[in-house]
Amino acid sequence: MAINTQKKREIDYSIGIVSLFIYSFFIATTKSVDILLVIPILAQLLLFKVKIKKVLKKVLKVNFFIFITFLILFLEGKHELAILVFVRANLILWFTLSFNFDGFKLYKGLTNLKVSNKFSLILFFTVKYIEVLFSSAFRLLEVLKIRGFRPTMSKKTFSIYADMLAFLLYTAVNKMDKVEDVIAIRTKDGQLAPSKQIVIKIEEVLLLSIIIGVIFGYYIK
Repeated sequence: MAINTQKKREIDYSIGIVSLFIYSFFIATTKSVDILLVIPILAQLLLFKVKIKKVLKKVLKVNFFIFITFLILFLEGKHELAILVFVRANLILWFTLSFNFDGFKLYKGLTNLKVSNKFSLILFFTVKYIEVLFSSAFRLLEVLKIRGFRPTMSKKTFSIYADMLAFLLYTAVNKMDKVEDVIAIRTKDGQLAPSKQIVIKIEEVLLLSIIIGVIFGYYIK
């Protein structure tokens, strides 16, 4: 491993993935909302000069699905859990989208970390599946708006959403089957990219250190 202090080089996906996994696991296991949880995101904004407007647009789009979960829990009377789930999901989502990962970047990062190729491919297909699912969902929602659809708390609206979800799942599975076939034909032993030496930026080390510090601070206080 080598430490590189050049500011122009793009973030090293391997170290970004390590930070993402540690932060996400930490957030997913928290039992209460705390101001400390936001510190890694603020550090990420400063260290990597995250484009806030760009990330915010992506977060707001995905929040449609998060809000549905929040609403269901809230209507069931689980108010604290609803708030906790909403905050958790948005923190992990913001942190992830700020890195601007996609399926291939994730695969490359895991490969550099010497993670099993089979496991890396599973995560690659999972991310690609989610990408296809959300992109198709946004297109369908736009079509529904053009046709004058207005969501309400009615049985008809939920029926439309159920049909839309079934169609999205079918479309996503069909597209990913084609991607799998292409990879099997064009790659050797299913390996998408060779493993390379990890080059670490000082900003990445600082972010990882801050995350670990926040975790200790959260459980010690």
